[in-house]
Amino acid sequence: MKKLFLIALIAVAAAGFAFAGGGSEGDDAGGFSGSYAFGGSTTVLPIAEVAIEEFMDMHPGVELTYEGQGSSVGVQGVIDGVYALGGASRELKDKEMSAGAVATPIALDGIAVVVNGGVPVDNLSLGQVARIFTGEIRNWSAVGGPYKPIVVVNRDEASGTRAAFLELCLEEALGDDVKFILDAITVESNGDMVTKVGATPDAIGYCGFGYIDRARNAGAKEISVDGSDPTVDNVLSGSYPISRKLNIVHKGALAEGSLEKAFVDFLLSPDGQAIVEDEGFIALP
Repeated sequence: MKKLFLIALIAVAAAGFAFAGGGSEGDDAGGFSGSYAFGGSTTVLPIAEVAIEEFMDMHPGVELTYEGQGSSVGVQGVIDGVYALGGASRELKDKEMSAGAVATPIALDGIAVVVNGGVPVDNLSLGQVARIFTGEIRNWSAVGGPYKPIVVVNRDEASGTRAAFLELCLEEALGDDVKFILDAITVESNGDMVTKVGATPDAIGYCGFGYIDRARNAGAKEISVDGSDPTVDNVLSGSYPISRKLNIVHKGALAEGSLEKAFVDFLLSPDGQAIVEDEGFIALP
């Protein structure tokens, strides 16, 4: 009778798993099994999607998903246990670190300033970009363009790209306590951003480097900032002023033998860094 009771307890324990990450390890050839939910930054999304596919090929017993809901949602999801791992395209806030969130950089990225293809402006200073996005400059004629109102397209408040752009562009050029223009068009992802800018005459916005090709295909174009083109070489040399790290966020230190650590290690491996480059981002030096 005791033996049967023990077998039943083992079966129940094996069946249960947490909401963010599931399951027993060691059931497949790669050592992991179960379902795990990841989510966060839409900038990290294309890297995560390809990495997830390759990781699941290596670990057939694992099912991974990634929801592109924005960096803030991803970080909070990790803190709350909704996500096993999160993507963040900005640095963590003090309150997030105090709650246990830890960021591991997996790539570098620049933020490109993009304008509608019909805008005859190819370069802006960092200060001009900042003043456009705060609403101080509202007409293209003030920066060498035609006498036409500037249509500003901005990201939603959950966006890590928005937070990074605020810090790296607006605050860097104009100081702390600056705010975005209130009457901007708001979009929820990098993909939506480049589509909206490409379809909207006289529009300006911004996106991660991984979306520059999509911006061109959508009818937008990238411009230089302070005379520096948004390229990988210029980010690595430090000449392009709007650049950042892309991070995977986890709760506390990554545990040895955990799926979370195995996935992050994969992203940092030569194969993972090749994915970073294939998706238009910058591998860690």
